Amino acid sequence: MTRFAGRLLGLSVLAAPLLAPANLPTSPRPGVPASADSLLSCPEVFEAAARTLEADYAGYLLEIKPRPERYRREVGLLRSRAARSQGDACFFVLRDFVAWFHDPHLFIYQHSTIDSAEASRRTSAVRVVSTDESAARAYYDRKRRDLDPLEGIWSDGALRVAVLPDSTGTKRSFIAVVLTADSANWRPGAVRARFTRRSAGNYDADLSARDYSRHHLAATLHKRVLLRLSPGMWGKVYPLRPADRGLVDSIDPHRSTLVTRGGTVIVSIPSHDPAYGPAFDSLIAEHASQLTAADRLIVDLRGNEGGSAQMANALRPWIASAHQPPFPLEYRKTLIESSPDLIHYASRAFGPDSSPHVQRLLARMNAHPGEIVPVFDSLEGPPASETDSVIQGPRRVGVLSDGGTVSASEVMLLDAVRSSRVTSFGQPTEGALYYQSTTVVWFSPRERRWGFGFPTQIAAEWLPGPDTRRHGIEPQVRLDLDRLADPLATVDRALQARQ
Repeated sequence: MTRFAGRLLGLSVLAAPLLAPANLPTSPRPGVPASADSLLSCPEVFEAAARTLEADYAGYLLEIKPRPERYRREVGLLRSRAARSQGDACFFVLRDFVAWFHDPHLFIYQHSTIDSAEASRRTSAVRVVSTDESAARAYYDRKRRDLDPLEGIWSDGALRVAVLPDSTGTKRSFIAVVLTADSANWRPGAVRARFTRRSAGNYDADLSARDYSRHHLAATLHKRVLLRLSPGMWGKVYPLRPADRGLVDSIDPHRSTLVTRGGTVIVSIPSHDPAYGPAFDSLIAEHASQLTAADRLIVDLRGNEGGSAQMANALRPWIASAHQPPFPLEYRKTLIESSPDLIHYASRAFGPDSSPHVQRLLARMNAHPGEIVPVFDSLEGPPASETDSVIQGPRRVGVLSDGGTVSASEVMLLDAVRSSRVTSFGQPTEGALYYQSTTVVWFSPRERRWGFGFPTQIAAEWLPGPDTRRHGIEPQVRLDLDRLADPLATVDRALQARQ
């Protein structure tokens, strides 16, 4: 949240790339109007969104178009809702539309901007709560046995907030009160966000950015100390169980951490955002001797938001085994749908538009509108062969996942379990490998509030059906993470028991 406006594209869109060889650009097309005077009505927005999805989303072409009956019924219901919706209520119609597809790479991009007059009005209307950190800590200590998991002190960079019950709402309502502001626009005591609990660990959030623009987000709690606010993350500061200490960075919860417990090294990776790649490389280099001497290694991927699959390559020497089966997904076999938006994307995502590869790809797409074509062709040459790895460090490695392990972190999990020394634990991942590498487009040149984020590539190896898209990657050892006081200790004991 501290870098909300600057990070919005990077984190929403950073499901890309999964298997691609470089970090692909993922910015919306130009043409956003400067004035809201010509904004579309909600029915117009919904129709534009449906047209865009049907033209650009490969999941529609492959899964829905051949059997459209259920889709048509859902669209009919949503169309009726759109006719009754105005303003921000339209966002929730769009949100439910993309949620129907159960694809983590499909989302509504929120481009909320306000002018100085509206910012001034919202500044004066901000609710202020009389509390500080010492008072908040005293409350948490007093109510420790009865706290909702969301209650506590959270941070993201310079921002520090206390999540407390909302005295004006229901028992399911909470507010985030600023303790330390990340901007001169905000002051301590101001309410920065409101949460409503939907189910255990899942909340609806209304979040204010630095400029007072509001964003409707889904907030999900992972490993008790990581709050995913797509886009964005908060890390829990207080109260913490002893088992949860060291699992999030105290300054930036996106950054990976490394702690040692007994003879076991635990590397917690909450994000594969390539912006954190240099910090990850430095972390692994700094602790290389500990990794090499460790009896066991646990890689904690719970709540990982995805990003670039290459971000965590520095850890591979301590995971891979000497001889491994081939990786199940080969990026050179990926496919792409041909639509005007995706032709625009392909012209910049795979290198200079003057390169022979891009020119051949664009020629294939232009020759087959509305169809699926290969991203690469026979002229690209064979993929680089994988050399056998030299084992370093621990003989037993555990990888821990949950339902928030998504996208590039799923690629890391698939890569890791090829190793003879790796066992995967936890819960099935979110399931975001069949459709990959996300971009954003606008519904219409007249609509500046919301855009459409969708995956651009298809994992050809897994055609004709997305077997893991709704179910995720199944761990080798299932754990009921919600019932375990210390999941990492459980994994460690299981690794010790393995010969």
